[in-house]
Amino acid sequence: MRIGSNYQGIMQFFSKVNGGKSTTSNGYYCGNTIDDLRSGHFKNSYGVEGMEITGRTDWKRIVNVSDEMKQHVYNDVKKEFYKYGGMSGNNTAETDTYYDKIHSYVKTLDSNTRRAAPWTLNQLHLEIAGRVTQAVKEKDPAWTAGKPISREILDEVFAGDTIYKESVNALYSKGTKGIDIRA
Repeated sequence: MRIGSNYQGIMQFFSKVNGGKSTTSNGYYCGNTIDDLRSGHFKNSYGVEGMEITGRTDWKRIVNVSDEMKQHVYNDVKKEFYKYGGMSGNNTAETDTYYDKIHSYVKTLDSNTRRAAPWTLNQLHLEIAGRVTQAVKEKDPAWTAGKPISREILDEVFAGDTIYKESVNALYSKGTKGIDIRA
């Protein structure tokens, strides 16, 4: 018996055992069911429809996201500058918490928007971080990413909501292009 045939048989078995869903005994999704493939409702490896990007580029576009998620991204950037000097840090629990909220949010969206929402949030993250970096360098030209920043400078940069508003406006004015990270 070929290994491929055996694997297919095992997956069919798990699919029947789990009410038609192709999951393993530990609950992880292992692929699309035959019904998914026939209907065109493709799911990613976590079983979320509308997230498959293989061979596609239409997910690289700016879409409307909730104000709560925009604020979530802004707060993460702020934390990165206060705590890690503009870097993402190495705290896995913080990173997981940040992305878990985004993943939960994305699952609530229409399947046509699901691919583009994380792209949009990532572009917003880059936009905000770029503006904060520029503002910090204006106040401390010797600063480089990862080096501590004085609290006074950061308090001044993050005072009010100017950075937030300018970043959101700039992001949506760029449309589907997003941010050129090569610059």
